[in-house]
Amino acid sequence: MLGGIAALWLGARAQVRPSGTAVGRVTVPLAGLPTALDGLAIQVVADLHVRSHRSPGLRALDELAGLQPDFLFACGDLVDDADATPLVARALAAIEPRYGAYAVWGNHDLMAPPKVTDPGWIGVRAQPLNFMREAFQAHGITLLDNARVEHQINGEVLAIAGVGDATERRDDAKQALCGADDDVFTLVLTHNPDATPRLGASRVDLVVCGHTHGGQIVPVFMPPVTTSTRLLLRRPAGLVHVDGRLVFITRGIGTVGIPLRINAPAEAPVLTLVRVGG
Repeated sequence: MLGGIAALWLGARAQVRPSGTAVGRVTVPLAGLPTALDGLAIQVVADLHVRSHRSPGLRALDELAGLQPDFLFACGDLVDDADATPLVARALAAIEPRYGAYAVWGNHDLMAPPKVTDPGWIGVRAQPLNFMREAFQAHGITLLDNARVEHQINGEVLAIAGVGDATERRDDAKQALCGADDDVFTLVLTHNPDATPRLGASRVDLVVCGHTHGGQIVPVFMPPVTTSTRLLLRRPAGLVHVDGRLVFITRGIGTVGIPLRINAPAEAPVLTLVRVGG
């Protein structure tokens, strides 16, 4: 019995380590993708849960340095301690995206676990968002807090909207997509896939998010222990459809609670958008 427990522990620990599993490529077929945007590459990072310079999530980012994708989407839960924000911002900037780096808040970015020095009655701590936002901006990373931007790429307009975290009820799709044009290809990044059903009638071609950790602990032949979402997802990560919209959910890099991953390896995928059909 002890041997079985030891094997389970070692196997889970192996899947926590980012080496060999943190970087992967996912092809996303999109019928509405303009020809000028065919092949667009988006580096997705989520759920780092960095507390200090020793955090595994921060070390995982080192593997992504210099990849130079077209865009970087940081989909929340980047820090569990605001003091680590400059470290994360510097590591994200080192990825060197060509057109832009964008981030959204996750529930842990907004409300962090208590520090060991905090009084016992403190359950969670409100994070200093202005300090965190300035740290990201100083490294060229734009926080899209229910906001939208546009890029001109190869003569084609691309819209990117960031929707706030649904866990803390900070998602405001109406504000994020204000001024949206139904003729413009639109990407949405958010933290929790629960924001997807509330996106309204505006054009959204792809939603990119994290939060589920891919279940983090997925027993063999059983569903995940938890995905922390209200949605009935067919799978805890990857490409899924939610209310008729295509959604990519990354398993992310870090962990919450037990520092283990079982059958849900850490990832920081590059999404390649590919035009299909007419």
